[in-house]
Amino acid sequence: MVPSPSPTTSLRNQLLDETGLKPAWSPESFKDLDADLRQSMERVRRSPFLVETGQVRGFVFDVHTGLLREVV
Repeated sequence: MVPSPSPTTSLRNQLLDETGLKPAWSPESFKDLDADLRQSMERVRRSPFLVETGQVRGFVFDVHTGLLREVV
């Protein structure tokens, strides 16, 4: 039995089929939105390319209400 392709692989293949181009970026998903955002904020804080990282903030946009929620 051949395993099904992952959702990421399926999306990349679909984009390739529809556009003729394979995306250079990797589509990702996450189970815990807040934890993923905190991890991204930490990567920004540790970036050697930014001079000032003391005021890094992250927000989640709720598509149902149109509201932003800050994640600390």
